[in-house]
Amino acid sequence: MPPLLGEATLLPSLTAAAPHHVLRALHAHLLVSGRLASPPHLAAFLASLASSGHLAYARLVLPRRPATLLAHNALLRALARGPRPGLAFAAFRDLPLPPDHYSLSFLVRAAAALAAAPAAAGERPVRTEASARRLLVAVSAHGAAVRRGHAADPHVQSGVVSMYAALGDAAGARAAFAEIACPDVVCVTAMVGALSAGGDVDAARDLFDEMPLRDHVAWNAMIAGYVHVGRTREALRLFDEMQSAGAAIGEATLVSVLTACAQMGALDRGKWVHWYMRSHGMRMSVMLGTALVDMYSKCGVVATAMEVFESMGERNVYTWTSAVSGLAMNGMGLECLELFKRMESSGVQPNGVTFVAVLRGCSMAGLVDEGRTCFDSMKDKHGIDPWLEHYGCMVDLYGRAGRLDDAINFINGMPVEPHEGVWGALVNASRIHNNVELGKHALDKLLQIESENDAAHVLLSNIYAVTQNWKGVSRVRGMMKAKGVKKVPGWSAIEVDGKVHEFFVGGKSHPRYKEIEMMLAEMSRRLRLQGYAANTKEVLFDIEEEEKEDAISLHSEKLALAFGLIALPEDVEIRIVKNLRVCKDCHDYTKLISKVFDREIITRDRNRFHHFKDGTCSCKDYW
Repeated sequence: MPPLLGEATLLPSLTAAAPHHVLRALHAHLLVSGRLASPPHLAAFLASLASSGHLAYARLVLPRRPATLLAHNALLRALARGPRPGLAFAAFRDLPLPPDHYSLSFLVRAAAALAAAPAAAGERPVRTEASARRLLVAVSAHGAAVRRGHAADPHVQSGVVSMYAALGDAAGARAAFAEIACPDVVCVTAMVGALSAGGDVDAARDLFDEMPLRDHVAWNAMIAGYVHVGRTREALRLFDEMQSAGAAIGEATLVSVLTACAQMGALDRGKWVHWYMRSHGMRMSVMLGTALVDMYSKCGVVATAMEVFESMGERNVYTWTSAVSGLAMNGMGLECLELFKRMESSGVQPNGVTFVAVLRGCSMAGLVDEGRTCFDSMKDKHGIDPWLEHYGCMVDLYGRAGRLDDAINFINGMPVEPHEGVWGALVNASRIHNNVELGKHALDKLLQIESENDAAHVLLSNIYAVTQNWKGVSRVRGMMKAKGVKKVPGWSAIEVDGKVHEFFVGGKSHPRYKEIEMMLAEMSRRLRLQGYAANTKEVLFDIEEEEKEDAISLHSEKLALAFGLIALPEDVEIRIVKNLRVCKDCHDYTKLISKVFDREIITRDRNRFHHFKDGTCSCKDYW
């Protein structure tokens, strides 16, 4: 017999595993005690049944001729919050009385949950029949609220805003918000979330700053919005403000902060979040554990990332994928492949993102045959149709290994039109293996697709510069000027004592620039004694050799490296994050610095990690 139920707690917890006789015993107890005669108690019983997956039993208990919708609305609410929110629509259609504002609020929440489901499952935001159906469901729910005269209810209104936000329909969210005369905190918070998710973080911030009261949901939405658009510094500053304001910090907050740290390569800040979790007794949930694995991996601390991964009691496909991707980006191709096989053996079904990571890992390590086997298994074994990114990875796999003919044959045999990633991979392979003609052909194809791609123009200039074809370089520069294409300025960042310092090529604005300049001179002196000569082949100007050396001596990563040497203790690794691919000279330069200064240097460029130690690099000069 279930325990007696007090006023504060109506029911003991039910689980999906509860056998039928337990449900009947509990039901009988509530009947005999007279509690089911109370509408609130009946509503709570129905909600408990539905929330624990006993929907069939809940339907048997539903009153057929109720005086109010309290019990039916409790069921609607539980379904809207449950793992299958679509069931709420059938329950709504079966209402024995006209729906009230609570009914419509729960219906709209169910539509919002359906709209948010693809993002929560890590699906790609593409237009499909399923996304069209979700939009139709959302519009139908909104329309039902309008027809029934409940569209002006605050809870319905905030639900509608959240629903359109979950669909990625910022215009719909704005329109719904504009109809609200006096939006309450819930509604304004929903709109902040909608604008943030849609990328309009400045409008979201204006709305956020105007809020007289902000709960943790509003703070989380704003921080997540900054992270979403890559404005990580502002995200971390806002997190500091959130702490000062005394707002509740939970899992969603820390996941966003860890993502910001991962983007910036802010290891010290990421470590602080890990410490905060432990010191506050926070459970290592799947989301938090996955975010930690991602953060440590993207900061180049693979060993710690894998320690977190192995310590997790529960892992999902995103956890496995983050770990696989971390190994891949750090050039650990064999380990990446081994972990992927473990993932398959554990019964976790990989997704498309997993295969992008595995193929990149194989490419970085030159594991051509293994990569081809993984690519073939996508469709044959796992039923996953390759994305355009997978085709690009395969071209990169063949190209990096010098199998350019295989790369071209693969492109010619593609069942879809080659996209910019495919031609970009072939361009990079041509650069690595000095195949000028193939590089020009691939770049022509790439520029036909992306005529304003700055990186493509720069690569073409590099190819001409390497062969000292200055007319070609000039022609490309003329093309860029005519199209209004500007090269993205290179920057490098380094974290010292929890503060991230950014350097731009030729920049002299850092407060310690005089010291940096002196260290650069010392670095140059000691490297020349080791026989270092600057590699000036990729300098895009027909100038004297000495001027070329001056031009590359102030590349942003060299400035960051010099600052690291003067600001960090000798036993601390120097960690640099760069927004562009590291050039050949800076790569050779950093290898020698690691040997001459006896320092371990970890650089994350646009493509991968480079771990420099004792004059060698983990990429084996293959990047």
